[in-house]
Amino acid sequence: MINKRLLQPVLTMLALAGFLSACTPKLFRDLDMQVVSSVSLSRGTLMPVFDNITEPVYYTAQLDYQKTEETGVSMMGILAMTQEAKGSYRLVMMSSFGVTLFDFSISRDSFVVNSCMDQMNKKVVLGILEKDFRTILMLNVPEKMKGRLYRTDQKPDWLGYGINADDGECDYLIEPNGISFKRTIQNGGPIKRMTAVFDEDVVTIQHPKLGLKIIMTKMPAQ
Repeated sequence: MINKRLLQPVLTMLALAGFLSACTPKLFRDLDMQVVSSVSLSRGTLMPVFDNITEPVYYTAQLDYQKTEETGVSMMGILAMTQEAKGSYRLVMMSSFGVTLFDFSISRDSFVVNSCMDQMNKKVVLGILEKDFRTILMLNVPEKMKGRLYRTDQKPDWLGYGINADDGECDYLIEPNGISFKRTIQNGGPIKRMTAVFDEDVVTIQHPKLGLKIIMTKMPAQ
């Protein structure tokens, strides 16, 4: 007969391991990264991409929503991004025919729809786009914050940070990539999870469960 008293420590350890695994954000869990310490962070630690824009930046942009061979929405155009003041941006996307698809003004405290095409001018869609742009512009991140540091022995030079942003938990992965860095941001739960990947001049935003994907490719400066 199995001694239940002897089994109890083993069962407790297994339960604890399962709890810790469940608490690890998906971005880090998929890479076998574990939390190693609590840390004090600044915005600079998370390597913001768009903080120091001094001139308009242009991207070719493709937006696909629930796209299949027969159904869904697919739009292509040019996205112009301007920093009008510190922490305040203007985002304008135009089609190849010169039609404005959307024109947003966004800051940490506001989101203004200057114009938007009818197909996108819906509360749910605008809410998703607002949160996505707020996340990649890091407008939801304070100057100073507490966070959690994640590491893995398999990739000792990779750094993962988990923070409580203004709009919920947000996770950041920074990977050395030659002379630059690849950055990944992930937030949201299983249904509304968003992943943004910054890989050199390409930014890819994906909502797998919602079927939404945005690819932004930086255009050469004129």
